[in-house]
Amino acid sequence: MKTVNVKINLYSFNELSAEAKQKAIDEHRSFELSIMQPNDFISGDPEYDTEEELQKAYDTEYNNYEMNDEPIIENIEANDYLFFSTGELASCTTYTKTGITEFKFMGETYSI
Repeated sequence: MKTVNVKINLYSFNELSAEAKQKAIDEHRSFELSIMQPNDFISGDPEYDTEEELQKAYDTEYNNYEMNDEPIIENIEANDYLFFSTGELASCTTYTKTGITEFKFMGETYSI
């Protein structure tokens, strides 16, 4: 048996290089657009919750996410995501009540 100690650096979005930031933005944009649906825009106001109005709101927001980096960056920062130096999202879960963040890597879970 051989034991190898490995150091893994995780970065906040603002710590990434410009190239890694763009990768993080592009991957998060792709994710956000893949889960977005017209029903996400239900307001509770029957005047605006028609199929036509929901589709219009969906199309507007979809185009906004597709064409602008700012809402994607805001979402990344609001969620305090952590990344590898390449801009690839690290698999982390933060439990807000305890303040504990867990990092999952190669089948193992580490508290960070």
